[in-house]
Amino acid sequence: MGVNSGPVVFQDGDYFGRTVNVAARITDYARPGEVLVSDSVVTATNGPHGVRYQPIGPIALKGVTTPVTLHAAVPTE
Repeated sequence: MGVNSGPVVFQDGDYFGRTVNVAARITDYARPGEVLVSDSVVTATNGPHGVRYQPIGPIALKGVTTPVTLHAAVPTE
């Protein structure tokens, strides 16, 4: 699963925009059972939410001009 946050366009019951496209590319990069998030998600959810983030690093994603820094979301115990 891939998660990104940012502005989106809602039209005809669907969401569009760069934020959605990057989330889709993060999903393509994730392995089965893995949840990867962008830096913007880490920033937006900064605090104790039962999840910690393991940095993966900047990753070149297909169709995205600049590398995206990814983190693996890991449940806290």
